[in-house]
Amino acid sequence: MECVDSKCRESDLCIVWCAPLVLCAGLVGCKTRTADDYRPSEDLCRQALSAALDAWKSGEPPGRIEGTPAVQVGDTLRRPGQKLESYEILGETAGDQGRQFAVRVVFTNPAAEEKINFILVGIDPIWVFRQEEYDMVTHWEHKMPPAEGGNKTDVSQK
Repeated sequence: MECVDSKCRESDLCIVWCAPLVLCAGLVGCKTRTADDYRPSEDLCRQALSAALDAWKSGEPPGRIEGTPAVQVGDTLRRPGQKLESYEILGETAGDQGRQFAVRVVFTNPAAEEKINFILVGIDPIWVFRQEEYDMVTHWEHKMPPAEGGNKTDVSQK
């Protein structure tokens, strides 16, 4: 279709110039997320930490706890057979990773009392880690299972 009057040419120019401006204006709202965007509120963290500790106390293994938001418990440092008898969330502690909380825990089988620091990060799910485990994960380390039958990759024995 060919423009024959000045109004048609003006509207074509308007579309050519306005469309990119509207697109750019829409992109201005897009931003890169920062670490603070994945730092849940203190109230949500307390709820998530309580849910994680209550599940542990009930004998549940680490894993996903459904809810809004969901909670994902990452804890490979639990002693097999040891049971969480009680806990007390002592409060938030200073730290540069996620939200950190100190918790006093009392165990049975064997009996023990400890203070454990937990780090909580994420939006949905909120991840709950012991500080030691979080440090291992962020440094690409992990708890190694005990070797069965010796080191099978030892080439010096061949």
